[in-house]
Amino acid sequence: MMQTAPNLLPPRKDPFISLPSTIILTGAGMKFLGSNPSVQKVSNREGAHKEGLLSPSFNAQTVQKLIMKSMIEEIYVTQPELLSMRSAIISTNNLIVYAILYRKLSPALAKALFESRVVKDFNRKNPKHSIVDLKHVSQQKVEALQKQQVYAARLADIKRDIRELVTERILSSLNLTDEDIEARVKSLPKFIEWVDPRIWFVFYIIYNTDFKVQITNVFVNMLAAYLDHTRIATHLSNLLMEFVQNSEKAHLERIAVKNSLSTRDNIDKFIRSRENREVLKKISVHNNELIDLSWNMNPDRIATHSLSRIQIQVSNYGLIDESTAQRLARKMKSDVEGINLASFYSEGSADQLGAGLGLLYNSYLEEICRKEGIPYRVSIFPEPKKERTTVKIDMTL
Repeated sequence: MMQTAPNLLPPRKDPFISLPSTIILTGAGMKFLGSNPSVQKVSNREGAHKEGLLSPSFNAQTVQKLIMKSMIEEIYVTQPELLSMRSAIISTNNLIVYAILYRKLSPALAKALFESRVVKDFNRKNPKHSIVDLKHVSQQKVEALQKQQVYAARLADIKRDIRELVTERILSSLNLTDEDIEARVKSLPKFIEWVDPRIWFVFYIIYNTDFKVQITNVFVNMLAAYLDHTRIATHLSNLLMEFVQNSEKAHLERIAVKNSLSTRDNIDKFIRSRENREVLKKISVHNNELIDLSWNMNPDRIATHSLSRIQIQVSNYGLIDESTAQRLARKMKSDVEGINLASFYSEGSADQLGAGLGLLYNSYLEEICRKEGIPYRVSIFPEPKKERTTVKIDMTL
């Protein structure tokens, strides 16, 4: 078994995530929440005026449901430091990825189900009752069935059996880390509950025929395969925290050197001091030179014809020159195993970004996304007008 990665968080007990954020609403979000007195004019990452919410914390489940319904465009955080909010950042990143996975679950299962051999065989033997598309399943009929005690109890038993079979499959896998196993087992019940009731209705009909074993195997295989996507949330959070860590280090270094509080030779020792970091944070706030972190999920603006694209950006003050950008880009595409994080730091003036990009998890994500056909790209680019450098992660689940 592989060693557990460092960014596994304990189960959440508090329903709120303490991450001071600006939550930008989509058009659909405004229609749903427009009358809420908390909605106000806010600025997004680019400084454009939008409608949204400002809050020191937010309800994780509520925000996740809004993302699932494409009602949130962006979650934007701007602070003098971010590492102290590590748990909240990871939780936010996970809830966003899982919201998209939940949203895509039923269409993916429906496609796999109707293309499966067992459903085709069932339809061939039952032409008068063939089921070829969820659109042919009456929502009203399913809702009426759900109110019947016998159907509800039987379906609950079936879901329990499916959960046990998928869990057994997960635990018996020899190719998963402890972290991957825990993430899948923990998330499985919620994935099962998010399956469209019409899919369970189709499953229930076929389950009560001679195709019981076959349809059960198909469903277990589909859920187990779909849970592979949970690895993406795990490794994406790890990669994001590497970027946040190095962005904050570069941010504090720049302030210290620019304000003659430390020489570059002594900078590591200087910023390790909590008192010194507090001084640097105050300067950061006074100068309004902060670290920005944003997640953008708006399909209308950044993901035409796609409801599953995530764009994550981490920005800090300081410019990166073209040669450094090219050197980092080459390292982004190389095997990062064994590379010391110090090798990613550039030497230069106080206005240049000491771009310490710990890319330990980038190779994992690239490999996972390549195997699963998921578009994934990480880029580093300067914003001269803002005197900032940004790392951007683009992924379409």
